[in-house]
Amino acid sequence: MNKNQKLAQWLELRIFYDAKARNLNVETSCQQYLQRYKNLKILDLGAGTGANCRYYFNKISQEQEWFLVEQNQELLEIAFDRLILWAQENGYESQLQNSGLVLKNQVHKITIHRIVGSILDLENLLDLNTFDLAVANAVFDLFSEKQFQTLLECLKKYQLPMLATINYTGMNFIPPSDNDSYFIKYYHQHMQRHQYFGRGMGPECGSFMWEAMKGIGMKVLQGESPWEISNSDSVFLEFILGFMEQSIPEIIQEATLQHELNTWLLEKQQMISQNKLSCNVAHQDFWGYWE
Repeated sequence: MNKNQKLAQWLELRIFYDAKARNLNVETSCQQYLQRYKNLKILDLGAGTGANCRYYFNKISQEQEWFLVEQNQELLEIAFDRLILWAQENGYESQLQNSGLVLKNQVHKITIHRIVGSILDLENLLDLNTFDLAVANAVFDLFSEKQFQTLLECLKKYQLPMLATINYTGMNFIPPSDNDSYFIKYYHQHMQRHQYFGRGMGPECGSFMWEAMKGIGMKVLQGESPWEISNSDSVFLEFILGFMEQSIPEIIQEATLQHELNTWLLEKQQMISQNKLSCNVAHQDFWGYWE
């Protein structure tokens, strides 16, 4: 399994938790706003394997045209495979047309396009004057403040509303142990380490997104969207622990700290194997629009 296949596996695993966590007040407000349109043309920012659009298909009554914007071309190829499978499982016919995919049943028609490129380069990829909505799921905690501000300025230029869901703000293990806060802090420091584009917002994204969206003149609704991962879901817990195991060593230097990390990880893995560990992961959802 290569890196992209591993990532695609993670993106599928999290669908259940994302769907359960999404804030219904935020989502309903967006749905009410969209009732003004007969047809909808939607940008899916950082679309990955298409999980976000699959979630919304049956929640939108209008005819839909989706543009999945994603830098990773292999993920977009996987996305079409997953969309065709979704169509089969949900009573839709699917047909590849040119570079797009059309899904139809007796009531709905959904057209999907793949756009390989950066969501910070939207104006060079698409005519944004023609779109009604932008959505993004689990994207902006990876952004720097400057990148998010740049995107907002682009949205403002075209008065394009945005529904941004599952933005990471923190986590805790249950039951807690002495070193949890210590290594979660290092995990957050890794998210916010200096990279070529600046520093990722990580767990601070919620507060910055709220201020930035309000500051640029959007009407904004915010709501909590937590994952509650039970002790019976060992696969998902192992994924979360694996992300920490991969990332934390990149920012700790001392051998003693690495030894403490290894001990902590082993304790957590043992608890997972015994179904004694659960985890809560905090997120926030945002709906921002223009009046």
